[in-house]
Amino acid sequence: MMPRLIALICKRESVSAEEFQNYYEKNHAPLIESLFPTLKGYKRTYLLESNMLNDALPLESDNNASPFDVITELTFDDEDGLEQFFARGADEEVVDAIRNDEANFLDGKKTIMYRVE
Repeated sequence: MMPRLIALICKRESVSAEEFQNYYEKNHAPLIESLFPTLKGYKRTYLLESNMLNDALPLESDNNASPFDVITELTFDDEDGLEQFFARGADEEVVDAIRNDEANFLDGKKTIMYRVE
């Protein structure tokens, strides 16, 4: 099975949902793909409030707002590819490039990342 990471990401409050998605697709995604050559899959699923199932499937609280704006899935061919991703992600220049770009459209303090099966 290919190693996978899931990131739950919030946009900056000052950025509209449309601006967030446009910036992510046109600027941030190409940057990430260029910085991490072992990344084999990089899928974004945007969470639209109109798609929330609270009325049809009331399993959550009454709060209609999702705390996240996108679920990002990163996949790798193998464990070595994932390890190279983490090693590259520890490089100070790579971290700076990512953080500087993220400041334009997302709230990095709220990002949560999981390894999933």
